[in-house]
Amino acid sequence: MTSWTDWYIQAILQMARTDAKDLLARLLSEPEYEEAAAGGLFQLARTDSPSPMIWPRGWSMRNKDLSFVWKARAGESEVNFDEPLRTEVASLIRSRIDALQTERASAEYPEDFDHRLRALANVLAELDGKASVGLILDILNMPEAGKYLYSGWSRIHGLEALLMQGVVLPAEKTWEILEPVIQHAKEHRWNNQELGLLTNAVCIGLFTDNPREGIARAQEFLGEKLIHFEGLRSLTKALASSRADDAAAMLQEIIADKVRAQYLGDEWISALAQLDTSAARNLLLSFIDPSLPSMPQELIAHYDGKLVGSLVSMAQRDLDIRRRIFSLVDADLSPEQAKMLGKVLAKLGTTEALMRALDLLKDDGNRGASYELYKSLEEVFVEHRPLEGSSSTFTMVPRSSNAIRR
Repeated sequence: MTSWTDWYIQAILQMARTDAKDLLARLLSEPEYEEAAAGGLFQLARTDSPSPMIWPRGWSMRNKDLSFVWKARAGESEVNFDEPLRTEVASLIRSRIDALQTERASAEYPEDFDHRLRALANVLAELDGKASVGLILDILNMPEAGKYLYSGWSRIHGLEALLMQGVVLPAEKTWEILEPVIQHAKEHRWNNQELGLLTNAVCIGLFTDNPREGIARAQEFLGEKLIHFEGLRSLTKALASSRADDAAAMLQEIIADKVRAQYLGDEWISALAQLDTSAARNLLLSFIDPSLPSMPQELIAHYDGKLVGSLVSMAQRDLDIRRRIFSLVDADLSPEQAKMLGKVLAKLGTTEALMRALDLLKDDGNRGASYELYKSLEEVFVEHRPLEGSSSTFTMVPRSSNAIRR
């Protein structure tokens, strides 16, 4: 049965769900089946029906949206459980962990139990992370003998599961757990998969009770070129969700390299918009405000719509920012800043914004002109009246445009 265990577990959950708990509880006590049985018990405790195409024990390997951490800390659950069943299942897994720890204490080769304990701890973290956090962290922190680190992903998945349960990870213990992962990644820096472990470790570090230390470690690894390009995407998204005071400065450091800036582009802009701190807003405004340090134009080399949309959203939410944007029309703008400002004013679309956009335009065509502004002004002064019987043909008819003419 061993090689087909996951499929049999799925069949049990699909065909005999009401009787599954007792059977899975018995399988949990069998070494060769315990990991799959624990995953099955986790799935059984959920209120949603299990997918026949996804192994229950593969849940920990899902892509995790770290922005959910704050919802989890506020009491929201990523997964809905049958609470009495969840409590009972968590107790079964804790009892199995206790039994394994007792066996391990007197075993000739205690390390033989470590993988099994970590696997069960990860399931427990998904089920009952807040109540079992001490036990889970102790298991994840068990040292590993040998030249190769086999527990890397178990450590990562266990800590991520605790975050998704709303646990505020203690920084000191978290970095103790992650240190073997970091050292392993440094020794295998030529392997992107191993560097992926390090990226995940850094992202976790941003959500401990000391996020400043997490950002300092991220700066350290970035300087050592230990975060590959795909890892930069993950780090950028994590920084956006971190709410850390120094996150904007870290994002600015990331795009100091123009190649990284061009690679990240819209994702970097989106990260600042999501972070939405004062420093993050100033970084976005720097594209139109000459009083702020300029950002690499490579960020918007291929598409500037995300930046325009982010600036417009800020202006719509915050009256002070809107007034600041309007006042920039009179500033000493570069041609690039003037064009970007014109696009922002055009997308705002209010009468006041369009009036300021008109003030931005110059006869030499070097300030503020853009297709977006042209179309916005055209809509103010000209009506596109469809021809009868045609959905794609229209005539252009003058509008009164009294609000602009006054």
